[in-house]
Amino acid sequence: MREVDLGMRDHLLYELARDLSSSLELDVVLRKVMDRVITLMKAARGFIVLVDPVTNTMSVQMSSGEADEEKARQFLGSKTVIEHVVRMGQAVVSTDASLDDRFKGQQSVIMQNLRSIIAVPLVTKGKVIGAVYVDSPFRAAIFEEKDKEFLQAISDLAAIAIDNARQYEQSEFLRQVFEAHVNKQVTDYVLTRSGRTLRFLPGERREVTMLNSDIAGFSTLTQSMDAEELVRFLNEYFQRMIRVVLDHGGNIDKFQGDGMLVVFGAPNPMNDHAERALHAALAMVREIDRFNRELVDSGKSAIAVGMGLDTGEVVAGHVGSDDRMEFTLIGVPVNNSAYLSKVRPARVLMSETTRLRLPDGFRVSDYEPMLLKGAKGPQAIFELAISVIAE
Repeated sequence: MREVDLGMRDHLLYELARDLSSSLELDVVLRKVMDRVITLMKAARGFIVLVDPVTNTMSVQMSSGEADEEKARQFLGSKTVIEHVVRMGQAVVSTDASLDDRFKGQQSVIMQNLRSIIAVPLVTKGKVIGAVYVDSPFRAAIFEEKDKEFLQAISDLAAIAIDNARQYEQSEFLRQVFEAHVNKQVTDYVLTRSGRTLRFLPGERREVTMLNSDIAGFSTLTQSMDAEELVRFLNEYFQRMIRVVLDHGGNIDKFQGDGMLVVFGAPNPMNDHAERALHAALAMVREIDRFNRELVDSGKSAIAVGMGLDTGEVVAGHVGSDDRMEFTLIGVPVNNSAYLSKVRPARVLMSETTRLRLPDGFRVSDYEPMLLKGAKGPQAIFELAISVIAE
């Protein structure tokens, strides 16, 4: 390697640090490190080996100089060198491995005619997380002892970038797992507003529209299915319903057996919550119709789903303890939407407060008045017109 003066070295390291800070994708970071290392060290090929934090095993995560894709995933350098670097956390440089007493008897050195080798550990937070290895078969005296220091400086920057990328990758994975089990809107709402101490949402009053759905005759349906078939059926049904709700900006508060409680307007406030909820209800009915056609075509019975909508004020927040808490909604609209969804025969029913916000193009018909929770007398109830539902 040609001598690099201190000024040029510092400039190259600055450029590398700036380049590595531009991405948190592990593969992108590794590729940038590998390309820079090969260029600056004038090496024929290189490998970045990382230690798995769980199994503690080493594997090639990035390579350069090997055209064969299958070989590129294997470590083809001196295993003795790489194991020593990772185990001891010490850099190694050899001007001619075939004559070096430390390595000349190793099979990899003999079989591949390895000559110039340099490898340095990737260390962050006092822990070796892998190593950067470069070599040049057939050519001796390419690397010098001082090159080891330069490569180590590069690797120190790389280790920080790799560790950051790994942590970001892990946090994104945990976030996805968390969002699969906990409401995404609630997760995002808390994360964007939380500091180091806020872990939950205090009670907040919100005007919302609640949408509750319930499969008619589900108890009877469950008796005709075994456990595995029942779960598969529910997952397929909910997958369709969830997609519709999320497309319309709804927040799935909870699943209750075959029922689904959805809120429009919490935790994120919305001015058009009722309109969104009604469009979602219409889209859900259409999706249920498609689902039923598939069920009938496969020799199964169609289902009927009741839906209830009510608009009003609720209190939204986390309830529980430091060990276990759950985002919940408290208020009359929650109970009313659940009550309306269980009216049989199944249909889409709504309260007067929701009907008052009916979007253009939607039509309703009068349904029999009902005594809803908290009301002093029977309340006007409306049914979404069938003609609107038909595609």
